[in-house]
Amino acid sequence: PAAAARAARQRTDVKADRVLDALRDKDSGAREIATTRNAVPGEVVTADGARLRELAALPEVRAVRLTVPKTPQNASAAELTRAARVWRDTGRYGEGVRIGIVDTGVDYTHADFGGPGTTAAYDAVDRTAPWTPTAKVVGGHDFAGDDYDANVPEKATPKPDPNPLDCHGHGTHVAGTAAGYGVNADGATFTGDHADVTPEALAGMRVGPGTAPKASLYALKVFGCKGSTDLLGQALDWSLDPNGDGDFADRLDVVNLSLGTDYGAQDDPDNLFVRKVVEHGVVVVAAAGNGGDFYDIGGSPANAPEALAVANTRDAYSILDGVEVAGRQHSGQYGVSYTAYASLDLTRPVAPVTDPENRDGCGPIADDLTGKFAWLEWDEDDTTRECGSAARTDNAQAAGAAGVLLTASSNTFKAGIAGNAAIPSFQFTAAATEALRPALDDGTLQVRMLGSLRRAVPTITPALADTMTPSSSRGVRGAAAAKPDVAAPGDTILSADVGSGADSVSLGGTSMASPHVAGIAALVRETHPDWTVEEVKAAIMNTAHGRVTDGDDHATGTPEAPMRVGAGRVDARDAVGVDLLALVRDDPGAVGVSFGPVEAAEPMSASKTLAVVNKSSAWRIADLSYEAATTVPGARFEIRPPTVAVPPGGSATARVTLRVTPHELRKVADPTVVKQQADAARQFVAEASGRVLVRSGEATIRVPVYAAPEPVADLTATDLGDGALRLDGRQLDQGEGDQAYRSLVSAFQLQGTSPELPDCTDDVVDDCASNRTAKGGDLRYVGAASADGMLAFGVVTWHNWVTLGGTTSPGVRIDTTGDGAHDYFVEAVKPTDAAGRVTADVWLARTTRVSDGEVVDEQPLNGQYGDVDTNLMDSNVVVLPVELTALGIDPAAASAPLTYTVGTTGKYAAPGDEEGFVDLIREPMAFDPLKPGLGLVGAVSFVAESGAVLEVRRDPAAAPGSLLLLHHHNASPDRAQVLTPQG
Repeated sequence: PAAAARAARQRTDVKADRVLDALRDKDSGAREIATTRNAVPGEVVTADGARLRELAALPEVRAVRLTVPKTPQNASAAELTRAARVWRDTGRYGEGVRIGIVDTGVDYTHADFGGPGTTAAYDAVDRTAPWTPTAKVVGGHDFAGDDYDANVPEKATPKPDPNPLDCHGHGTHVAGTAAGYGVNADGATFTGDHADVTPEALAGMRVGPGTAPKASLYALKVFGCKGSTDLLGQALDWSLDPNGDGDFADRLDVVNLSLGTDYGAQDDPDNLFVRKVVEHGVVVVAAAGNGGDFYDIGGSPANAPEALAVANTRDAYSILDGVEVAGRQHSGQYGVSYTAYASLDLTRPVAPVTDPENRDGCGPIADDLTGKFAWLEWDEDDTTRECGSAARTDNAQAAGAAGVLLTASSNTFKAGIAGNAAIPSFQFTAAATEALRPALDDGTLQVRMLGSLRRAVPTITPALADTMTPSSSRGVRGAAAAKPDVAAPGDTILSADVGSGADSVSLGGTSMASPHVAGIAALVRETHPDWTVEEVKAAIMNTAHGRVTDGDDHATGTPEAPMRVGAGRVDARDAVGVDLLALVRDDPGAVGVSFGPVEAAEPMSASKTLAVVNKSSAWRIADLSYEAATTVPGARFEIRPPTVAVPPGGSATARVTLRVTPHELRKVADPTVVKQQADAARQFVAEASGRVLVRSGEATIRVPVYAAPEPVADLTATDLGDGALRLDGRQLDQGEGDQAYRSLVSAFQLQGTSPELPDCTDDVVDDCASNRTAKGGDLRYVGAASADGMLAFGVVTWHNWVTLGGTTSPGVRIDTTGDGAHDYFVEAVKPTDAAGRVTADVWLARTTRVSDGEVVDEQPLNGQYGDVDTNLMDSNVVVLPVELTALGIDPAAASAPLTYTVGTTGKYAAPGDEEGFVDLIREPMAFDPLKPGLGLVGAVSFVAESGAVLEVRRDPAAAPGSLLLLHHHNASPDRAQVLTPQG
């Protein structure tokens, strides 16, 4: 009841005030960031570790958790997903449904939202004065202020103004995709009947309508004009009670979260807010992320089991840059370094480079190109392309060219082109290249470059419809829920452009796919106001039957599996009309069936319950079957019973059973996975996945199914004396090549131990594990070994991590000079580009020299790239190798004593930890890699066979103490063995 809620809030406010009084009591630099009252009552503060420990000791404080900053994740689509069919067939437009846009704010002056539709109206807004909600943007709140940025200390304290007007653009674009009215060609707000909007009419609009064009919008501004945010929880909390009266009756119906953090954990603190608002009836739709096809990169909050996570696919329609040839426009992209596009209007004849060895222009050009555009060939393959666009443009300019034209063999661009600032450059699509090459060959080609054609040329490429956008994140492999849930068009989406009055801008990313689905959720909620959140989510997932493929041609591509697209590409018309639903009963908030990573020591099975729910008034007979997307030898799914009878308004259940025969398992990759990345074999996971098909009459609904089964060994070592160890137990030796599973063992001198961290509680905020994910970085054992010019460190944690280099990153700080300061740092990482984005599933032990920050060595973790399985994911043991010479150590020297410390970093350090470590062994450990016999003979790791005798070169005088053995393929938690040799 509202009265009880208000009383609870008053009690919470009293306690919060006491905490804040204590926070302000001392001049310590501590600051209040935000307050939450409804979903998870609490305060968001920033303070040093000492102050947090003091606050944690207060009786009013129940728990302290670290926030993880989120960043923004970035209308033929309405026809592809049949949202426009919903308008025409059912008269549903989202009317009466409230959609919260948790983002950078909304430009409510834009014509797409019924505003004045002029730039002057936007510029005239007084951001310091309270705003007046409009007929479309009916409410909202600024939690941040324009200058807020969670990642910049001097800007990390929000200073909200009373106006949620967008100063970034992301939120306005997102809001338009979800629920904009649409803008006519003349710049006026579309005020007609959306049921009359034909595909031809859509094509002629300046801005197409959002998927729920009559839904009400709430602008929840959690970002400043740039940067990241820690205010997501506060906005979700507000969504439960917009008017603040303690009564949740006015809660929002749908909330869109086009934001997130890559490699975020499923138990990220913000995911608790997602769970709570869903429990109170709010549908949360979230962008799955733009990290690309890398394992486990899909982040929070989309990976919360309760959220509806949306991947990004392409449709046939896009707006590209253009040039003119004989009065006809041709599509492509202009270079970004040239900035004088506002005045660009240049017509020139086109000439190729005549040197057959230099057609790409990567070498100096001998031709005189004065007064011409240079035609240069472009190689799409990153591994064979000789140079980039900047070098080619420079060479063409040196030859006198007035501009550069680049070819393409694809109709989509993996990346932009740079060119240079002096002359314009333009890259054609493959279709334009093919169309213009004959004129080039006969010497008659003349091209007009026009700045007015930037982002202005409608382009239809039918083959692209329902193909995967490469930047869309591969999902997470949770046991409660595998993500993403569905896919929707999000590439080159035209929507409202902030501050433009009535114009559009083309943006792409899961940020653009998510609001498309948020609008569909509004249509379903309008049609079925009595359905639960899980039923709305199931309606959208069950009917997502669009087949998505990889590559640039849907007809020839390989179908994508649930880890890229969930159930499939959404279909709004079927989601609104469906009356038979299917969802898993074992995992609250989830619809799909996920077993997550599965360790199989012997033949085993695991089952989950699938409920088939009949929302109609007649009995329904449903046939259930399984359709595979990716297969793994030795793993299969069974559905029992194959047929169920479901009473009207009732439900029936079936069991989805995973059966695993361990010795038949092979490490088989998803067919869409590229096995080579960054010039090395990538790490990957064998995944069995597909969809349960539930057929009733002519209708078929789908439920995604996922498991990652792997065989496990059971090996232990026995000391035989004189440096000999015998391995006993069950080994792995199955498969060939990169599909093989073979047991590996590594040996080290045990040098450090660490007790298991307690859970962080209301009075323990330091030296504790803040969540389950943090326990994957809780150190247990550390050892060192040397062999064949290599130094290696073995690290063992108390619990499994999901992935390294993101949420968990072990690192070793090495002092080679004995002055107490570390000279080198060895850390588990993935390759990244200049912007910090991951570029490959190739885990490395990267060694950096501290004095100048130079990377001096990179070795694969566990000493092997992805062509040899070392069970690197879902493990708790890892080897970090480094060449001795990279540390300035001569392997021929007699001695090279060093000391080192080991710590793990990640996103979920204890909130009171001042150094950012999940765990740290602070006491330096001493080791001399040149002393004889520290580790296995000849290498750090060996293939482990039962009955084999391994030779350990170990001089007890030089290396006293126990050995640490890492059995990489043993089951959890038996991968680490501590052994005290007999001599």
